[in-house]
Amino acid sequence: MAAIAEGDRIVLIDRRLFKDDNTRIFVGIVETTEGVLIRARGFVFHVSSYEVAGQERRGEERVRVFSMGSGDIVYLLPQGQDISRLMLKRSPKSMTLSDGQYAMDLSDFLLRA
Repeated sequence: MAAIAEGDRIVLIDRRLFKDDNTRIFVGIVETTEGVLIRARGFVFHVSSYEVAGQERRGEERVRVFSMGSGDIVYLLPQGQDISRLMLKRSPKSMTLSDGQYAMDLSDFLLRA
C-alpha cells in the first residue's frame, strides 16, 4: 500500500535552495502516482519574509509533478477537505492554513527577516 494514493489531499512545502528563497506551499489533490512520482492538481502560495499580512493563493489552479525523493515536506489533509476554500493566514509570529473550520499550523516554515 502506498503512503500517498490517488484522491489524497496534500500540502507540499518546497525545500528552499537558497537563503533568500520564498517559501512555496502547494495544496492539491493527487491525480496519479507512479513509483516515487506524484501528479497533483491544486493551488500555490508564495510566502515572502518581507510581507507580514495574510496570503491569498497565487494564480490559478495548476498541475504539479514532484518526486517523493526530492526532500520536500508533504503533509496529508483530511480526506474530505475542500482545498479551494483553504487560505494561508499569517501574522509576524504564526502561519496557518485554514478554511475557517479546519486549521493546520505551519509556523515552523515561517521565514523571519
